[in-house]
Amino acid sequence: MNRRIDHWLILIVLILSVGGMLMVFSASAVGNPSSVGAEFKYLQRQMIAFGVGSVLCIIAALTPIEKIRAWHKIFYYLCLFGLLLCFAPIVGHPSHGANRWIGFGSVNVQPSAFAKIAVLISLAHYLREWRGQLHQIPVLLKSLAIPGVMVSFIIIEPDFGTTLIISTLCFFMLVTAGMKKSHILKLMSVLLVLGTIVLFSADYRRRRLFNFLDPWSVRTGEGYQIIQSWIALHEGGFWGKGLGNSVSKRQFLPEPWTDFIAAVIGEELGFIGILAIILLFAGFLWRGFYIASKAKDAFSMYLATALTLMIVGEAGFNLGVVMGVVPPKGLVLPFISYGASAMMANMLAVGLLLSISSERKEVPLEKGWREPRSKNNPDEVLEKTNEVIDITDPIVQEDLDDLDEVDDPFEADVMPADNTLRSEKDSNVPR
Repeated sequence: MNRRIDHWLILIVLILSVGGMLMVFSASAVGNPSSVGAEFKYLQRQMIAFGVGSVLCIIAALTPIEKIRAWHKIFYYLCLFGLLLCFAPIVGHPSHGANRWIGFGSVNVQPSAFAKIAVLISLAHYLREWRGQLHQIPVLLKSLAIPGVMVSFIIIEPDFGTTLIISTLCFFMLVTAGMKKSHILKLMSVLLVLGTIVLFSADYRRRRLFNFLDPWSVRTGEGYQIIQSWIALHEGGFWGKGLGNSVSKRQFLPEPWTDFIAAVIGEELGFIGILAIILLFAGFLWRGFYIASKAKDAFSMYLATALTLMIVGEAGFNLGVVMGVVPPKGLVLPFISYGASAMMANMLAVGLLLSISSERKEVPLEKGWREPRSKNNPDEVLEKTNEVIDITDPIVQEDLDDLDEVDDPFEADVMPADNTLRSEKDSNVPR
C-alpha cells in the first residue's frame, strides 16, 4: 500500500522538538549546580528520548490502523501492568511522595504517559463498534468503564493531572460520538462532583488551588515559582534578551528546563518566542483536525480528534500555568519541556496520526461512513456506496469476521439474543 506522508505535521513536530532541545540545553547548561562539568546531561537525555520516540513514531506510522485497532487490548493491558509495577518494591521508583515511575538505575519510564494513549485507542474502538448506540445506558456505562479502570490506578499514584487529562479527553470523545444532551449534562455533573472530591481530598491540592488565587501571600513558598515566571516573562519584553541570556534560570526559577521552560523562552526570545510556540501548536491543531475530518472510519476519526486535543490541550494548559491563568499541575510543554516519557508518548501519538492520515484515500470507506449523498436521487447513494464498498476486499472481510468474536467490554460486536440494547428505530443505524 502506498502510504502518504503528512509533511506539514512532520515539519511542525520537528521544529517544536529541535527548538525544544535547544531550549533544554539553554535552560540547564548555565546556572544549574548539578550540571557543573556535565552541561550536556539533560540535552543528551532529551536527544535519546527523541530518538526512541522517533522509532515508535515510525513504527506506528507504518502500521495499518486496522492492526492498531486489533491490538488495542494488548496495549491497554500492558499499560495497566506498567501502572501496577509502579508500586512494586524493586521496579517501582517513588519520587516526591508519588509512585509514577518504573525502571532500573537511571532509566525510568512513566507508564501513565502511555496509558493516556491506550485508553483513547480502546475507547475509540468501542465507540466505533457501538456507533449509533451510545444513547443506550448499558453501552454508555461500558464506555465509561474503559477509562475508569485505568484512572483508578493512576489516581492512587497519585497523579491528578493525568487523571484530569484522561477524563476530559474521554468526555470529548463521547460527545464526538453522539452522546445525548441529557447524558452530557449528567456526566458533566458527576465528573464535577468527583473532581471536587478528589481535589479537596489532599491537603497539597487544596493549598495549590488557593495559593494560585493569591501567590504573593506565599511568595517565598508555593507561590515562588509562578512569581519568578512572571518576572522572567516581564524581563523578556517583546524581543527577549537573546538566546542563553536568561537570568531567571540562574537558580531563581527551580528546574527551568521542565514545566516552566516557557518562562525561559519568554525571557530569552520574548513575546515573539511565545507567539511562535502558540502558532506552531495552532498548526498542529489544524493538521490534527484535518486528519480527523478525512479519516476513513469512525475509529480513526475518534482517535485522531482525541490525540490532537491531548497534545494541544496539554500545551495550552502548560502555557496557562506559566502565565498564571490556571493552577499549576506539573504538565510538560509537549516536545519542548525536558521529559523522556512525555517525549516518547507524544511521538507515538504523532505516529498514530500519520498512520490515520496515510490511509484516508487508500482503503475503502467503512459502510455508512461519509458516503456521497444526493437529496434528489436516493438511488445515487446506493450506486456510489456500491462502488466504494467491496465486500470481497480483505479489509472488509476482516470487519465481517469480527461478528463471530465473543462480546467483552472492548469488543461489543455481538448483539444480545433478546436485542435489548437496540430498538427497532436504531436497527438500521450504520455500524
